[in-house]
Amino acid sequence: MDTATLIPRILSGDSRAYAEVVRTYEHMVYTACHRVLRNTEDAEEATQDAFVKAYQHLASYSGQAKFSTWLYSIAYRTAVSHGRNRRSETSSLDDMHHHPMAEHVDELRRNEASHHLGKALACLSPEDSAILSFFHLDELSVEEIVTVTGLGASNVKVKLHRGRKKLLEALDRELGPEARELLLAHG
Repeated sequence: MDTATLIPRILSGDSRAYAEVVRTYEHMVYTACHRVLRNTEDAEEATQDAFVKAYQHLASYSGQAKFSTWLYSIAYRTAVSHGRNRRSETSSLDDMHHHPMAEHVDELRRNEASHHLGKALACLSPEDSAILSFFHLDELSVEEIVTVTGLGASNVKVKLHRGRKKLLEALDRELGPEARELLLAHG
Protein backbone atom coordinates (compact mmCIF):
# COMPACT_ATOMS: atom_id res chain seq x y z
CA MET A 1 0.00 0.00 0.00
CA ASP A 2 1.36 3.45 -0.83
CA THR A 3 2.16 6.03 1.84
CA ALA A 4 -0.49 8.49 0.66
CA THR A 5 -3.14 5.89 1.46
CA LEU A 6 -1.58 5.04 4.81
CA ILE A 7 -1.26 8.60 6.16
CA PRO A 8 -5.00 9.23 6.71
CA ARG A 9 -5.29 5.82 8.40
CA ILE A 10 -2.36 6.66 10.69
CA LEU A 11 -3.84 10.04 11.56
CA SER A 12 -7.08 8.31 12.51
CA GLY A 13 -5.18 6.08 14.94
CA ASP A 14 -4.38 2.94 12.91
CA SER A 15 -1.09 1.74 14.42
CA ARG A 16 -0.77 -1.09 11.89
CA ALA A 17 -0.65 1.48 9.10
CA TYR A 18 2.25 3.23 10.82
CA ALA A 19 4.00 -0.11 11.32
CA GLU A 20 3.78 -0.54 7.54
CA VAL A 21 5.39 2.88 7.01
CA VAL A 22 8.17 1.95 9.45
CA ARG A 23 8.78 -1.37 7.63
CA THR A 24 8.89 0.42 4.30
CA TYR A 25 11.31 3.17 5.33
CA GLU A 26 13.33 1.78 8.24
CA HIS A 27 16.36 0.83 6.14
CA MET A 28 16.42 4.24 4.47
CA VAL A 29 16.11 6.08 7.80
CA TYR A 30 18.72 3.87 9.49
CA THR A 31 21.14 4.40 6.59
CA ALA A 32 20.70 8.18 6.74
CA CYS A 33 21.30 8.16 10.51
CA HIS A 34 24.30 5.84 10.24
CA ARG A 35 25.94 8.04 7.61
CA VAL A 36 25.86 10.94 10.04
CA LEU A 37 26.59 9.10 13.28
CA ARG A 38 28.90 6.33 11.99
CA ASN A 39 27.95 4.09 14.90
CA THR A 40 25.40 1.27 14.90
CA GLU A 41 23.96 1.84 18.38
CA ASP A 42 23.63 5.59 17.92
CA ALA A 43 22.11 5.13 14.46
CA GLU A 44 19.56 2.64 15.79
CA GLU A 45 18.59 5.03 18.59
CA ALA A 46 18.36 7.97 16.18
CA THR A 47 16.27 5.85 13.80
CA GLN A 48 13.77 5.11 16.56
CA ASP A 49 13.68 8.77 17.58
CA ALA A 50 13.20 9.85 13.95
CA PHE A 51 10.17 7.58 13.57
CA VAL A 52 8.71 8.88 16.83
CA LYS A 53 9.19 12.47 15.63
CA ALA A 54 7.71 11.62 12.23
CA TYR A 55 4.66 10.11 13.93
CA GLN A 56 4.28 13.12 16.21
CA HIS A 57 4.52 15.55 13.28
CA LEU A 58 2.70 13.52 10.64
CA ALA A 59 -0.25 15.90 10.66
CA SER A 60 2.13 18.67 9.53
CA TYR A 61 3.23 16.70 6.45
CA SER A 62 1.84 18.82 3.61
CA GLY A 63 2.67 16.60 0.66
CA GLN A 64 4.69 19.35 -1.07
CA ALA A 65 7.81 17.16 -0.95
CA LYS A 66 7.89 13.41 -1.41
CA PHE A 67 7.16 11.59 1.85
CA SER A 68 10.60 9.93 1.71
CA THR A 69 12.28 13.36 1.43
CA TRP A 70 10.26 14.65 4.39
CA LEU A 71 11.23 11.56 6.39
CA TYR A 72 14.89 11.87 5.31
CA SER A 73 14.85 15.42 6.64
CA ILE A 74 13.61 14.27 10.03
CA ALA A 75 16.14 11.42 10.10
CA TYR A 76 19.05 13.66 9.12
CA ARG A 77 18.21 16.35 11.67
CA THR A 78 17.63 13.77 14.39
CA ALA A 79 21.00 12.17 13.66
CA VAL A 80 22.77 15.53 13.67
CA SER A 81 21.14 16.30 17.02
CA HIS A 82 22.22 12.92 18.41
CA GLY A 83 25.74 13.56 17.11
CA ARG A 84 25.89 16.87 18.94
CA ASN A 85 24.63 15.24 22.10
CA ARG A 86 26.88 12.19 21.93
CA ARG A 87 30.02 13.39 20.16
CA SER A 88 31.04 9.85 19.45
CA GLU A 89 34.85 9.70 19.49
CA THR A 90 35.21 6.73 17.19
CA SER A 91 33.86 5.86 13.82
CA SER A 92 33.52 2.14 13.42
CA LEU A 93 34.24 0.72 10.03
CA ASP A 94 33.52 -2.69 11.54
CA ASP A 95 29.83 -1.82 11.27
CA MET A 96 30.08 -2.09 7.50
CA HIS A 97 29.02 -5.50 6.27
CA HIS A 98 32.22 -6.68 4.63
CA HIS A 99 32.57 -10.27 3.53
CA PRO A 100 36.33 -10.99 3.17
CA MET A 101 35.84 -14.48 1.72
CA ALA A 102 33.66 -13.51 -1.20
CA GLU A 103 32.80 -16.32 -3.57
CA HIS A 104 33.19 -14.26 -6.71
CA VAL A 105 35.90 -11.85 -7.77
CA ASP A 106 33.33 -9.18 -8.69
CA GLU A 107 31.77 -9.39 -5.24
CA LEU A 108 35.23 -9.13 -3.67
CA ARG A 109 36.00 -6.05 -5.75
CA ARG A 110 32.68 -4.45 -4.80
CA ASN A 111 33.31 -5.19 -1.13
CA GLU A 112 36.85 -3.84 -1.34
CA ALA A 113 35.64 -0.73 -3.14
CA SER A 114 32.88 -0.28 -0.56
CA HIS A 115 35.39 -0.72 2.26
CA HIS A 116 37.80 1.88 0.85
CA LEU A 117 35.00 4.26 0.01
CA GLY A 118 33.56 3.87 3.52
CA LYS A 119 36.98 4.50 5.03
CA ALA A 120 37.47 7.60 2.88
CA LEU A 121 33.97 8.89 3.72
CA ALA A 122 34.77 8.41 7.42
CA CYS A 123 37.67 10.88 6.99
CA LEU A 124 35.21 13.60 6.02
CA SER A 125 33.05 15.60 8.38
CA PRO A 126 29.72 13.91 9.11
CA GLU A 127 27.91 16.64 7.17
CA ASP A 128 30.13 16.31 4.07
CA SER A 129 29.90 12.52 4.22
CA ALA A 130 26.12 12.61 4.53
CA ILE A 131 25.66 15.10 1.68
CA LEU A 132 27.90 13.10 -0.68
CA SER A 133 26.11 9.89 0.30
CA PHE A 134 22.68 11.44 -0.20
CA PHE A 135 23.64 12.69 -3.66
CA HIS A 136 25.75 9.83 -5.03
CA LEU A 137 24.54 6.75 -3.17
CA ASP A 138 20.89 7.58 -2.46
CA GLU A 139 20.56 9.61 -5.67
CA LEU A 140 18.74 12.50 -3.99
CA SER A 141 18.56 15.69 -6.04
CA VAL A 142 20.11 18.93 -4.80
CA GLU A 143 16.58 20.18 -4.06
CA GLU A 144 15.85 17.08 -1.96
CA ILE A 145 19.13 17.51 -0.07
CA VAL A 146 18.14 21.13 0.60
CA THR A 147 14.89 19.87 2.10
CA VAL A 148 16.66 17.18 4.12
CA THR A 149 19.47 19.34 5.51
CA GLY A 150 17.91 22.78 5.64
CA LEU A 151 20.91 24.22 3.78
CA GLY A 152 20.55 26.49 0.77
CA ALA A 153 20.93 25.07 -2.74
CA SER A 154 24.16 26.97 -3.43
CA ASN A 155 25.56 25.78 -0.09
CA VAL A 156 24.71 22.14 -0.96
CA LYS A 157 26.38 22.51 -4.37
CA VAL A 158 29.52 24.00 -2.79
CA LYS A 159 29.61 21.23 -0.17
CA LEU A 160 29.21 18.60 -2.91
CA HIS A 161 32.07 20.12 -4.91
CA ARG A 162 34.39 20.50 -1.91
CA GLY A 163 33.31 17.15 -0.50
CA ARG A 164 34.24 15.37 -3.75
CA LYS A 165 37.69 16.98 -3.64
CA LYS A 166 38.15 15.91 0.00
CA LEU A 167 36.93 12.42 -0.82
CA LEU A 168 39.40 12.07 -3.70
CA GLU A 169 42.20 13.30 -1.43
CA ALA A 170 41.20 10.75 1.21
CA LEU A 171 41.12 7.99 -1.43
CA ASP A 172 44.57 9.08 -2.64
CA ARG A 173 45.92 8.83 0.92
CA GLU A 174 44.23 5.48 1.39
CA LEU A 175 45.13 3.89 -1.95
CA GLY A 176 47.37 6.17 -3.97
CA PRO A 177 46.22 7.98 -7.12
CA GLU A 178 46.57 5.00 -9.50
CA ALA A 179 44.68 2.61 -7.23
CA ARG A 180 42.03 5.26 -6.65
CA GLU A 181 41.44 5.52 -10.40
CA LEU A 182 41.06 1.72 -10.64
CA LEU A 183 38.66 1.72 -7.69
CA LEU A 184 36.51 4.44 -9.24
CA ALA A 185 36.53 2.65 -12.58
CA HIS A 186 35.35 -0.65 -11.01
CA GLY A 187 33.28 0.67 -8.09
